[in-house]
Order: sequence, then C-alpha cells, then structure tokens
Amino acid sequence: MRYHLVGINGISMSGLAKILDSSGHQVSGCDLESTEFKNSSIKTSQGHNKEHVSRDLDALIISAAVTPTSKAWIEVERAKQLGIPVISRSKMIGRLMQEKEGIAVAGMHGKTTVSAMIAHILEEAGKKPSFLIGGILPKLGNAHWTTGRYFVVEACEYARQFLDFYPKIGVVTNIEEEHLDTYPGGMPEIRRAFKKFTSLIPNSGLLILWEQDPNTPWLSKTAKCKVKTFSNRKLWPGLNLKIPGKHNLLNATAAARVAHEIGIDHQMIKKALNNFIGVKRRFEIKGEINKILVVDDYGHHPSEIEATLASAREFYPKKRIICVYQPHQYTRTKLLFNQFAKSFRNCDLLVMADIYTVPGRDEVVGKPGQEDNLIEDLVKKIKMKGQNNVVLIKNEDQIVDYLKKEIRENDLIITMGATKIYEIGEKLLANLQSEE
Repeated sequence: MRYHLVGINGISMSGLAKILDSSGHQVSGCDLESTEFKNSSIKTSQGHNKEHVSRDLDALIISAAVTPTSKAWIEVERAKQLGIPVISRSKMIGRLMQEKEGIAVAGMHGKTTVSAMIAHILEEAGKKPSFLIGGILPKLGNAHWTTGRYFVVEACEYARQFLDFYPKIGVVTNIEEEHLDTYPGGMPEIRRAFKKFTSLIPNSGLLILWEQDPNTPWLSKTAKCKVKTFSNRKLWPGLNLKIPGKHNLLNATAAARVAHEIGIDHQMIKKALNNFIGVKRRFEIKGEINKILVVDDYGHHPSEIEATLASAREFYPKKRIICVYQPHQYTRTKLLFNQFAKSFRNCDLLVMADIYTVPGRDEVVGKPGQEDNLIEDLVKKIKMKGQNNVVLIKNEDQIVDYLKKEIRENDLIITMGATKIYEIGEKLLANLQSEE
C-alpha cells in the first residue's frame, strides 16, 4: 500500500508514518517545515502542494489540524478529485488497533506518561509491545510496531479522535474541561464523549479508572466490561520513581494496574517502573551549568501547569523557580483564562511569552493591528491572583537575554508549553556554556 501523510511533523503523525513504513508500506509526507526520518524510506516534502497527491496513492492520511481553512486542504481537494480515500490519522490508528489487542489511554492529563509506562513495562517483561504515544521514550522512541500481542496508544479526545479506536483495554486518567473548541457544550458534552469511548470496550475487555476524579467513577455504571480503579489512597507498593511528582506516582499506579490485569508479575512491574526515566518534554532535565538547572515540560493546561510546578517545588524545595511559559492556542487561553491565572502560584518568577496560535484550529483574533490584548490581560489577571513577579516578553531572543541577566546560582528554570518553548532553555544553556 502507498500512503501520503499530510501534517507529518506532528508527533503522532510521525509515529504513524514510522509504523506504516516498518510494516512494509510505501510512505511519503509533507508539512509546513521539512523533516527527515532517519533509518527509514519515508520521503518528505516541505509545504503543501496538490502535486504531492498522485493517482497511485492508496490513501491520503490527514492529521486533525488539517481543516478546510488550512493550507494543507489543497491536497485533500486533489485527493477527492482523483477518487483517493482521505483517512483521518485516528481512523488509520483504529485500523491498526484491530490487528492487535489495543490498550488505549485517555484523559486530559497523564495519558502520555501512563502510555509510556505501560509500553515500558511490557517491553521489560518481554511482551514486545507495539505502541504509538505523544511523547518520546529515550530508548524506544514514540512509535514501534512488532509481532507482539499488544498495541499501546495514547487516545486523544481532541476532535473526538479516540472514538475511532478499538480498545480491548481502556484507561481514563481524569476528565476536565479541555479542547472547548471541540466541546462547546462544556463538561456535559465532554462526559458524553468519554461515555462513548468506554462503550467501545467489548464485554470481554477492561476499563481502568481513577476513582477520585469526580468525573470518572460514573463511567463504571455505564461500562459493559470489567472495571478496575486506581487511587492516591492506595499507590502501587514499592514505588521509588526516578521522576518527580505525586502525580507520577498516580500515573505509575495506573500503568501497574494495567500490567497486573494482563498477568505481569508484581516484582517485574515494580522493577520496570522504578527504572523508568521518563518521557522527553515531561519534566525533562535539559542541563545544569553553574548550579543553574534547566528543565522542560510539555504542560499547557492549567491543571498540568499547577501539578508540574508543585512537583518542582516539592522536589527542589531550596531552589528559586523561574517558569518560562508560552500559551498554546488562542482559543484554549481565552476559554480557560481564569484557570490559567491561578496556575503559577508555585513559581517565584514567571516569564510569559506571546500566545502561539495554531493554524487551522484558532479563531481569527482580529485584523492586523486590531488584535485583542488577551496575553496582556492574562498577565494582569495573574498579578491580581497574587503572582506579582511576572513579566511579559514577546520576543524569544529577548527572553534569553532577560534570563541571562536575571538568573543566579541555585535557580531552577522550567520552560513550559506545547510549543517549541524548550528552545529558550537550550539557547540559554548554550550561552552559559560559551561564557565558561
């Protein structure tokens, strides 16, 4: 089969490309920026052009970001003209899941780490799992396809993508207001989507829930399969994780519960979790120079930010914490405005970058020169909530210059956001290294 992936640079799309390539298919792809896949035959192009779509394609696979308003839509239109099937990324993953026993991890927070932990345990136990997750494991990458029985997938609720899956085992870590562009009806609409997700698990399957989340226990009443729970009150025994945070003890307990239910020995589970070194961009230590520690984290929802900063405070109680944050998506920032304003209480200094708008997903915020002042309003609101030590710096190079003047020995700098904000920390480390 020959597939062309539109939006191939996204972490899940790139992972899907790797899986299809390793399965023997011919794979090509394109995105706004060019990329290169090492040790593969995947051919990529920069930009979007109808000439990318040829008559010999078996299908065009598109990411959730490809919409009629995006530049990539020209390729979708060309495929339709030629009668080539257009398949969403999530539907293609669903097809792959039908070839295995799918383990789908859903929830607003923690799904990447829990998915990675499950894949890691299965790998350590010799189960040779296939997996596709939204983060990169240092030794395994973000995607792998093997002859093993299980396929571990991060099940994203955005655009209801997780409803295209066929899980034998489902995990719901938590349910909160998120992706309100997809769910304008708020929590009632989100809950209905998760109910549909759990209904996809067959009678012979398994659903695992966080019992202390106010929005998950009710799913046990509607599920047609066996239901198990995990809790802060009863963490998996013997955990001594290498990654910080009480939330990660809970994530590990969820992963352990899955592994236990499919028959993996307790000692193997404990050993694997205690050897787990984390996922890139999840409290990832980027480097340390002159006792200045630089960490990066993908957190971009208010609850994630709050949990990560609380973990940093707990793990490094004597350090001054400087958070460099870039909001991801104008719509998310606007709809969760008040929650964001309360999320930064555990940092000593907050450096706010400008909002990163998402092509094809964000609403128009005004004509050039007439945009609203959402980022400025957010900074003001954060100050009103008691975080007085906050600065807004829209230019990234200026952020690096500001940090160089501001930092001192024993500082912890944590870059946060679902953008390339990590480059700030990398540039800072490079600058500090050159000055030694």
